[in-house]
Amino acid sequence: MLFQVKVRVNLKKMAEFGQKLQKGELDRSCIRGETHCLKNDPAVGFSIWETASKDEFDTKFAPWSNFYDEVEVNQVITPVEAMSNLMNQLKSKR
Repeated sequence: MLFQVKVRVNLKKMAEFGQKLQKGELDRSCIRGETHCLKNDPAVGFSIWETASKDEFDTKFAPWSNFYDEVEVNQVITPVEAMSNLMNQLKSKR
């Protein structure tokens, strides 16, 4: 399963967050690619996480959530899956 994760970093915990990242104490194995941040609001970041289930995502993400003021998680699909779903929608409307 793929999840788009949008977060707002808690600036009061930024130093601790940075230290844990540098020391490799936060599991990044489920994060695909890099986190990207908004230019006009760099405390807001987006990343894609991949896990076998929502439960696994919740377990892997839990240690990270301590460093965020806001979290939004949405399940996403690949472009190929999206195209297939859209084509099926078109076919069912005929």
